[in-house]
Amino acid sequence: MTGSIAPPGQDGTDAPAPTRLSGLRPEAHLLIALARPRIDRTGQGAIRGFLARHAATLDWGFFLDQAARHMVLPLVGRNLVRLRLTHGDDGRSLVPYHWIYAAVYEGNRRRNTAFAAEFAKVFRALAEAGIDYAVRKGPVLGEGVYLDRGARRMSDLDVLLRRADFGRFGEIAVEQGYALGQQSADGRRIEPFDRRTQLYWKVNITNVALPYIKLGHQDDLDQYILSGCFSLFQPMSGIRDDGEELLDRSVPTRLYGEPAHMLDPVDQLIDGCVQIHVEANLLLHIENGKDLALRKFIDLAELLRVAPEGFLPVFEKRVAGYGCEESVAHALHRTDELYPGSVPTSLASRYPVARPELLEEYGTFDGAVRRWETPFAERLFDPHRSHVVRGRSQVPGPRSTI
Repeated sequence: MTGSIAPPGQDGTDAPAPTRLSGLRPEAHLLIALARPRIDRTGQGAIRGFLARHAATLDWGFFLDQAARHMVLPLVGRNLVRLRLTHGDDGRSLVPYHWIYAAVYEGNRRRNTAFAAEFAKVFRALAEAGIDYAVRKGPVLGEGVYLDRGARRMSDLDVLLRRADFGRFGEIAVEQGYALGQQSADGRRIEPFDRRTQLYWKVNITNVALPYIKLGHQDDLDQYILSGCFSLFQPMSGIRDDGEELLDRSVPTRLYGEPAHMLDPVDQLIDGCVQIHVEANLLLHIENGKDLALRKFIDLAELLRVAPEGFLPVFEKRVAGYGCEESVAHALHRTDELYPGSVPTSLASRYPVARPELLEEYGTFDGAVRRWETPFAERLFDPHRSHVVRGRSQVPGPRSTI
């Protein structure tokens, strides 16, 4: 996914990169343009020209806040500094306090290096125990797709497991210094989950296990999280448990210098689509402000970029087998809106949005379907969008694991 120049936006802003969304603030246009793993020379010129014309009038506080909320601040920081987009052709500074962006990128690289050292030990322990697993999302994307340890922020090690192996997985976690629970308010210990939380998750959240935590003891990494799951799909989706066949299809890889396993590339695509739809829909994520984040769409665009040649027939067969066509249609539509051209036409044409209301629904996986009254482009950059949501999540315990 690369950035290139675009015609003036419908909102009157000469956008620095293409997007199908209209009515965006200039800061949002700039963020979309910069939140790309690769920006070609044309794209760089468009961004620099945009900044030369608008830097003095941009709300840089809003821009910084949105970059953090959308989980792309390290990537944006890298692009601004490494490509020297912080300065104009005449050498004049265009971005105030540009050292902040360099510091965030370098800090994230150090943070992820600490994650790598810790999780490499977990991989070795899992291998010695002979446990089947497949790493999802963060480590696989950062190491194998972004190819830059500092560009993508990571928060946990998310692994798919067989249910029968979870007990042994927990034993290994404890042996490695982890405990089942959550970090205390003062950050100094791990507190066990109360009985209500444990019972609720056991009965209602059957696809994800409560996490194991280990204190990090450093300012930029206060905890390590091991998250085990048994399915890619929410219990209320009605989709059968898929963990066994996903693990049977998992492929060997190397992560953090250690042999490991990850999802098959086609399953990674399905996982990326399903997660975009689920997280945009669940009340828990909406309340956390994590329902809409540019990083999720970038992840999917990047997985599509590196997808194996001729993947489409296999992808179609698996999607049909799981019955997750609506999740796929939702994710592909939104990704192509934000980053036109990132979704192959042949793929998009097979998964049109058959129900327009699909794109505005939320609460489906909580058991009560509701609809947004504000358009996607508006709520995407609205930090207060959760205030108008009807209903509240009933999930107790950790707020960022599902």
